Amino acid sequence: MKILIKMSILLGITALSGACKKDKTFCIEDVNISRTVPIGNADFTLPTGQRYSGQGAPPVATTFGDYTGTFQSVLTSQTQTATGQDATLVHFFDDGEGNTFWTSDQATFTPTDNTFTVFQVNNTMTIVDGTGDFDCASGVFSNIGLANFANGTLQVTITGKVCGGCEE
Repeated sequence: MKILIKMSILLGITALSGACKKDKTFCIEDVNISRTVPIGNADFTLPTGQRYSGQGAPPVATTFGDYTGTFQSVLTSQTQTATGQDATLVHFFDDGEGNTFWTSDQATFTPTDNTFTVFQVNNTMTIVDGTGDFDCASGVFSNIGLANFANGTLQVTITGKVCGGCEE
């Protein structure tokens, strides 16, 4: 009887502590994506209910480790500076199977010439949360590329890591 009570208590505590266990944490540490993506309108709603809509990168098929889905971004603010623009963005990855993560970005756009149509982009993408396998997501990506507003393209080179799973 005592053993059954102890097992019931242990099972109850385990159930209350959440679905993520330390042994379910993982990191995809070798993220390295280089490609040209379109610049345009994007529209997405995070699992938190927060909706983002506006200029950014529309959904593009992207793979992170074993997860293939869409990755997109929306520009959330811009400030003119003496050397170009500072901007904030949100990126959102969704594999369509409940595994998502999103970022909070700080970027600088520096014009490459006097036409102000092509900009060097330096973006730090801090992963702030996620769902499914990416519950308690963390990590950082760096994106260095060129935004060409004349032809509507963004050359990206994204490196870094994304981690998922909650620790005890």
